[in-house]
Parts: sequence; structure tokens; C-alpha cells
Amino acid sequence: MTIERNLPFPDYLNHPAFGSSDLRNFARLPALCDWHRRNRTNGTDATALGTAAHCLILTPALFPQQYQVKPAGMTFASKEGKAWRDEKRAAGYQDDNLLSQAEMEQVDTIARAFEQKRIAAKSLRDAVAAEASVFWTQDGLKCKARPDWFTRTCSYDLKVSVHASKDIGTLRYRAWAEGWMHQGAHVRAGLRANGFPDVAKHRLVVIAPKGPSAVQTYCLELSEHTLDVIELEMESIRLGMVKCVETGIWPGTPDDWTVVEIPNDEYVGDLVGEAEEV
Repeated sequence: MTIERNLPFPDYLNHPAFGSSDLRNFARLPALCDWHRRNRTNGTDATALGTAAHCLILTPALFPQQYQVKPAGMTFASKEGKAWRDEKRAAGYQDDNLLSQAEMEQVDTIARAFEQKRIAAKSLRDAVAAEASVFWTQDGLKCKARPDWFTRTCSYDLKVSVHASKDIGTLRYRAWAEGWMHQGAHVRAGLRANGFPDVAKHRLVVIAPKGPSAVQTYCLELSEHTLDVIELEMESIRLGMVKCVETGIWPGTPDDWTVVEIPNDEYVGDLVGEAEEV
């Protein structure tokens, strides 16, 4: 069990312990979990933007070391643009970390939205640590988590998501469907295992990536009871994963025809229609 406060994110991703996304994939299909661990891919443009916003908000001092902004009007199709890009590559910058003026403006907008949400900004100022990597063993499974920040009573995650531009009902559902709630339970388990027994809740700051971000920033809280319920499911998943780790066998889809029936909802819909016709 350990908490590493200065571990680079790529090193965290490559650590062999199991994160919340691994548990989520395993719950869907064990073979899917194994495949994703063997075939790690880079994120999309949307996730790259979110990563840049995370860096500016959580570790602003590191932002100039990790990101560079292209001069106005520059494109990599021009001779000057290619030379500038090659210079930055030689200095160690990744292409995803070379932002256009428009991208930098969007990242700034997201960061300002966070700062303007006072309860979110205060929670970060009160943090024990930000961008810390948490490692522990639970139910025989080596686990890892990386909360964006945490205090002695609560863990936090920052999400830059288009779901924040929708209604609160949709956002609540997406928090479940996207695995954010399970991620919260996973993070809480790791912090408790590492000497923070009073961490009871998990909070999400969800910011819309496109304007107006400042008025589309939601602060969501998962209660201790909610996390306790999810933890029961997580325990079952971990125990199943341990068996796969020990045997090296990660079951996939059935090797037989699976019989499917008309969903019950469709039957109900037909009955309602028949009643209206009568």
C-alpha cells in the first residue's frame, strides 16, 4: 500500500495494477478487460483537451513544461509551422501537447469555469494532495487509483464532459453509465486502505467543454451509502478478476448460440397500444 505524489501519469497508466476502468471492462466481459490492458491506445481529441484542462487546473506550475501554444495563424502545413513543430518535438513535447490558439482559449475557459465555482475551487485549495497515485491490494487483487485530489473526508474527480451541457437528470444517469460512480467507490477504497479511514464521500466537478462553461459546471456528490452499495458490486468483480489473474483465462463471449427474446418493454408497449385501440 502506498501513495505516490509525484508519479508521472504515463507511468501510472503503465503500472500493472488494476484501475477502475479495468474493473468496469471486466464487469462487461473479462476478455475485454484483458484486451484493453494489452492494447492501450491514446485518447481522442476530446480527452486530450480534458487532459490539458486537468493540468492547468490541478498542476498549473507544470503546464508550461508540458504544453506549448502555436503562434496565431500557424499551421503545420507551412514550412515555418513544420520547423516550429520539429523544434518542440526535439524539446520533448508530444504532438497532443501542442495546442492551437483556439484550443488554448477553450482550456482557459474551462479553468476559469472551475475557479468561478467557489465550492470546487475551495475543495482543491484544501486538498491533502492532487494528482496522487494510490496503490493497494484488496480481495487479493493489486489495485490502483488516481483521484484528481482528495481531502481527509472526501475524494474528488474533475470531468470535462459534454454531458454537463445537458439536463441534470441526464447528467445523473451518465454519472452511473460512464462508470464515474464506480470510479468513486474504487478511489475511496484505495484511500481508506492507505490510512485515510474518514474518506466517506466522493464528489464530481463536471464542466461542459464548450460555452458557456461557467454556467454549465455541476458539483455532484455521492453519499457514503451510495458508495457502500457500489462497493458490494466492486468486491464481487475483484474476486472474479483474481481467478482470471491466477489462471490466465479471461472468458469471452459464449461459444454457442445465445437465445434472445423480445424485451419485456416491447410487450408492455404492445399491450398499451392494444388497450388504447379498444
